[in-house]
Amino acid sequence: MKMGVALDLKRITAEVAARHGMLVMPDHPAMLLVTMNEMVLQQVIGDIEAHMEDMVAGIEAGLCSAQQEALGNIEKEARKAGIAVREEIQKDIEAGRLHARELIVELNRAYSRSAVRRWVAIGVIAAGGLLVMGVGLGVMLARLLK
Repeated sequence: MKMGVALDLKRITAEVAARHGMLVMPDHPAMLLVTMNEMVLQQVIGDIEAHMEDMVAGIEAGLCSAQQEALGNIEKEARKAGIAVREEIQKDIEAGRLHARELIVELNRAYSRSAVRRWVAIGVIAAGGLLVMGVGLGVMLARLLK
């Protein structure tokens, strides 16, 4: 990425002539200073470019490091959030199970009460029927045996 400084000596001599009213030829000793300045500028620009490339590389490395660190932090936070959500879901499931168990116990109680009542009613009806049959049979036997 070296950019050399290319001097246009004709333009320089024309500018000097226009500003100072003095004609400087390309073989004039003053042009030696122009050439030396050109070489110094090229070296300084090269050093600045190398320094800038080092700085850009350092900045890029720092950005990559910061990006990796940020991704790691985001991953940790996402895991924490996932664990928290999973725990909340598990709590809700456990609460739902407990509520379902309570409903089942209530339904069993209600069913067993009605079942007991039903069997008691059947027993009373059967006992009443047996009593009526016993009395009827007793009356019949009493008539037959008379």
